[in-house]
Amino acid sequence: MKKKERKVYEPEQDYPKDFQIALAISLIIFIVIFLTVKSLEVKPYKPKGEVETIVEPTPQELEQIEEPPPPPKPQLPVEATEGEEAAEEEEEVEIAPTTEFNELEAPPPPKTEEVYEFYAVEVKPQIIKRYEPVYPEMAKKAGIEGQVFIKALVDETGHVTDVRVLRSTNPVFEAPAMEAARKFLFKPGYQRDKPVKVWVVIPFRFKLTK
Repeated sequence: MKKKERKVYEPEQDYPKDFQIALAISLIIFIVIFLTVKSLEVKPYKPKGEVETIVEPTPQELEQIEEPPPPPKPQLPVEATEGEEAAEEEEEVEIAPTTEFNELEAPPPPKTEEVYEFYAVEVKPQIIKRYEPVYPEMAKKAGIEGQVFIKALVDETGHVTDVRVLRSTNPVFEAPAMEAARKFLFKPGYQRDKPVKVWVVIPFRFKLTK
């Protein structure tokens, strides 16, 4: 038996004219659609009417805004009774006379006590009781001798209130000399028949005995 040959369907051979016409129409439709889409413009949306722009205040502006104070409450007039009106009329306010104050007087300046040098007073201070200084042990062992002049301030009672080293041959003797000078007792000096403070000079000699 012979096999039947199957015929392949070929539209170009079966319908040559119809195929060409359909292809041409499809191409024309594609070109028209392409040109139409390209010519269209996308316009932005414009809302109708005016658009209000809302600006939110910054925190600094919010702080500056102060709320208005509440309106004061209306006060109703209070009608005074006849008794209260009579009491108000009878009350009399007495004003005490003003007291005149004397101007405060400034206290007088403190009197500065005059201090005299030994040669400037009429009556010189005189030694009543004297003290010998302690010889420094270090200077004694080293065989050192010396001399110190102490300037002492004698007050109105004859006591020494201040001492200063006026001159010294060796610093080792200064402290013992000052300590001894503070213990001196004097008869005070006088100026115009009044006791006064006077500077005096007390010499101390440190000498070893053989």
